[in-house]
Amino acid sequence: MLAIYSLVFAILAWTLLPVMGLVLGPVNPVLPMVLPLAGSVIASISGWKAQKIITASGGLLRGEGLAKAARIMAYTQYSLLALLLLFSPLILSPVLVHHVVFPAPK
Repeated sequence: MLAIYSLVFAILAWTLLPVMGLVLGPVNPVLPMVLPLAGSVIASISGWKAQKIITASGGLLRGEGLAKAARIMAYTQYSLLALLLLFSPLILSPVLVHHVVFPAPK
């Protein structure tokens, strides 16, 4: 059951939580990054715990593939977030350096 829980949160971290973050972004600008990350943290911790329980059961419990998939999805999202944070100065520097000012209409 924990493996399914972890996979559900991994899928939510890739689909619904980023959309919720974008919708709630005007309320708090950190939410578009924090909500998917929170889903990934829940998915990776519960996936790790599910794999540990399934391994300890000696073959009685199933779902190790689900837990592994959830952890892979969570780690992929961690990697993408790290790359985004690493390259954000390169992405934002043209915007910050070139102050585009549009003339007022006459």
